Amino acid sequence: MTAPSVPADAVVRARAAARERLLNAAARELEVPPGGPGPWRLDLLESGALVAEVIGWSPSGHHRWGEEIVLDTGSHTRTVSHEEFVHLLLSQLDAALPDPCPPDPCLPDPCLPDPCRAPTDRVGALGAQVRTSVARTARYLAAPVRPEPADAAGRTRHAEQAVRTGHPFHPAPKSIEGVDHEAADRFAPELGVSFRRHHLAVHPDLVVEERVAPGPWTPDDVAVHAPDGWSVLPVHPWQITHLRGLPGTSALLADGRLRDLGPLGAPVYPTSSVRTVCDPAFPTAWKLPLHLRITNFVRTIPVEHARRAVDASRLVSSLRPGWPAPGFEVLIETGWRGVDPAVVGEDEAEDLVTLFRENPFVVDPAAPRVLAGLLEPGPRGEEPALVGEVRASGGDAEAWLRAYLAVSLVPMLAIFGVHGLGFEAHLQNTLLHTEDGVPARFWVRDMEGAHVSRDRLPAGLDAASPLVYDEDEAWQRLRYHAVVNGLSSVVAALGAALPPGEPALWRVVAEVLAEVTGPGAPYAADLLTSPALPAKANLLSRFAGRGESPLYVDLPNPIRKAAG
Repeated sequence: MTAPSVPADAVVRARAAARERLLNAAARELEVPPGGPGPWRLDLLESGALVAEVIGWSPSGHHRWGEEIVLDTGSHTRTVSHEEFVHLLLSQLDAALPDPCPPDPCLPDPCLPDPCRAPTDRVGALGAQVRTSVARTARYLAAPVRPEPADAAGRTRHAEQAVRTGHPFHPAPKSIEGVDHEAADRFAPELGVSFRRHHLAVHPDLVVEERVAPGPWTPDDVAVHAPDGWSVLPVHPWQITHLRGLPGTSALLADGRLRDLGPLGAPVYPTSSVRTVCDPAFPTAWKLPLHLRITNFVRTIPVEHARRAVDASRLVSSLRPGWPAPGFEVLIETGWRGVDPAVVGEDEAEDLVTLFRENPFVVDPAAPRVLAGLLEPGPRGEEPALVGEVRASGGDAEAWLRAYLAVSLVPMLAIFGVHGLGFEAHLQNTLLHTEDGVPARFWVRDMEGAHVSRDRLPAGLDAASPLVYDEDEAWQRLRYHAVVNGLSSVVAALGAALPPGEPALWRVVAEVLAEVTGPGAPYAADLLTSPALPAKANLLSRFAGRGESPLYVDLPNPIRKAAG
């Protein structure tokens, strides 16, 4: 796809952001972490070594890097361009890692969910994704700066649409495949867009759905357009073109059992996930399938995933009234609706499923803001909004972090200890409300990513539910998402901008965990004493085509080091 014209300085900043992510991912996943500020060296198998300067060292791996990268061949050194750096790094991975596909690509391979999808030119494939991600990032950084509104709903939307550079350890955090730049612009949250959802009317004989909580799914001004007794299915406006090209769906449209109602209703805005959309005035948000590869995988909703989200939401609904966790809350999916897979087939069905998520902020005066947005520097390098919150609270980063842990990690450990229930609490799935800058309320969302330990199976949950994992895997998922992805990003951002710095803030984390009692205490103790934490290897996984079955590597545990 052709990149739109953007100012050169935006391209420079986008490339710098990409190099930071590639360098941090490589240092973590290839197990060559910098020991501190200064030169860092990555030996290459064939052409010498890449040398980069660490200008801001982080004990959790969120290092900041100098602009220049040098190739040292042993006989001479020279500065390499951005494109050459990406090629050299990916070529190193290609030489060092075995081909993930078996000789016959149609034979099953236990290391890949679909070996036939693994690219033969892995360097070219991931290099193209990096270029696309840089082009999209540059577009977002070049866009006019949008000041944060004063109203609660406006502040929520502003954070959702402020994630311009994306995941700090992903090689191509803004890559999107299957759509040209012009179309991507129309639906990009980073550009502050809004649009109307498309809608289908579905004959009663075709509908499959599960509801687990009350609340409207379809606005009245949309529902009136469907025949009596028919259900309404919201569709992303890009997705409708894809659906018309599918054999089963196009046949249903032709025979009238699906009716195209067109774009209807109030405008919605896309959240940081791109495919979840929200109308601030309606008490339900919609998670829509989008048949595009965004970062790691195509963003459809398999029926099994919808049922997993429903199982988790039903469990949360039954448990949360008794949670001794003031300030910690969960946004559940109230249900799902789709077209019967027996009619359109399993593959098409996952393009026709919508998850409905509660949106209590229509009446709740809170202003929840997604952490991924709060942690992003501004498009011109301005300090992250989260740092501004600490300053507004009085500037004591240690006290602020204690308040944050009290509404986030500590309750999650207690809930996991009692019920075995964990959440995929990464930066785009967590929201924070502050009062005078101080953390007051914390939400987790996206129940597709929730999980339950088989060792503490709650009453009423079927052991065969896709929600259920063995204890070790359930605990690994919680540690990665809540601690390595979520908490470490918060600690690193505050430590880079405010005294007393990141190592001292990890000591605060250790002190808080040492004070945990009750069912969460064994898990707090594990975080204090384990030599390593699990880190998702996004660079290696993306390189090997393992988007949906990622590799993990060990990250030296900064909490244990801080605890002494």
